[in-house]
Amino acid sequence: MICKIPVPTPYDIGPVNSYLLKSRPYTLIDPGPETAEGREYLIRSLAGAGVRIEEIERIVLTHSHTDHCGLARWMAETAGAKVYVHEREIPKFGRDYDYLKERIPFLLEAGMPPKWIEKVSSIKNPLPRPELPEDGVVAVQGGEILDMEECSLQVLHLPGHSSGHICLYEREGQNLFSGDFLLKHISPNPLIEPVPENPRCRLESLRQYLDGLSILEKMAVRVVWPGHGENIDDCREAVSKAQKHHKDRLEVVLSVLDNKSMNTFQAMQVIYPQIKDFEVYLGVSEVLAHLDYLCKEGSAVCENREGVLYYRRNGAN
Repeated sequence: MICKIPVPTPYDIGPVNSYLLKSRPYTLIDPGPETAEGREYLIRSLAGAGVRIEEIERIVLTHSHTDHCGLARWMAETAGAKVYVHEREIPKFGRDYDYLKERIPFLLEAGMPPKWIEKVSSIKNPLPRPELPEDGVVAVQGGEILDMEECSLQVLHLPGHSSGHICLYEREGQNLFSGDFLLKHISPNPLIEPVPENPRCRLESLRQYLDGLSILEKMAVRVVWPGHGENIDDCREAVSKAQKHHKDRLEVVLSVLDNKSMNTFQAMQVIYPQIKDFEVYLGVSEVLAHLDYLCKEGSAVCENREGVLYYRRNGAN
């Protein structure tokens, strides 16, 4: 039995979908953000499903973004539950971890002016830093099977939106819990992220995301239960829509490079002229991911000018 719980968040995207799988051991996917409102709503919703917090034995986090996982530590410590999370997400819960500071070298390479970096860095997240419990954290890599009495969950490592993003596939009912990897009305942002083994290099986030879509395209999925918004009844159609979105965006980004060489921040301003506040960072991430992809496939070329990367269409003067 799947109970969908839309936990309120302070973000424009609206509630995050938490999922209770009512089969022993009771499992909760993405408990939601650490707010008083979110905590109270989650408790009431679980009670409405006939489950007490103390009965939750397993918490699974699709990724480390605050709207999905803020309540994980409180719930784990209250219930004595184990927390399952991909090994690449675990360092992001560290008390000394600074999300934007880690990415500043890439923003400078992207040509983002220091005043904009300072402005984005000064924007306060309305949610507190998420934490994991001191004990009971289970690191996964992808491929693991989480057994329950009536079904099982296969862990799928599908990065792109986050390097350690996982989805969960319930084979018996052909249900996919997609986190932020696949949503009905929007396409997840491919975000800037350093390579764990070499922090000076960026992960190819768009290529990772498109590779993940190709995996989902071949799977038998009856219903997609996403991290936000409505369920998806046609997984292949949603995958096709996401693929088309990024194909179209690649063409848009490449067209911006038709007449002159530009850095990522300049290209982002052309594509998103009205963008502001923290969305500037998201816009730079989106455009940079597509520029990386275009360069890798040979449609664009990159030149380093005093630490800033400039791009042009391959073959253009």
